[in-house]
Amino acid sequence: MNKYRLLGITLLIVGITLMNIIDNDLGSFIFGIFIGIGGILTIAGKSFFKRNV
Repeated sequence: MNKYRLLGITLLIVGITLMNIIDNDLGSFIFGIFIGIGGILTIAGKSFFKRNV
């Protein structure tokens, strides 16, 4: 497993856990973004912002 997939899995776990613990609208929105980014990183397994230098 590479570091991006581990980061994605970590963001998924943190986002789901904190969304269930903290119950307000802004927190749910931010943790939903964490879950989305974590899912994308877990599936793709690479960074989309790398430069080819």
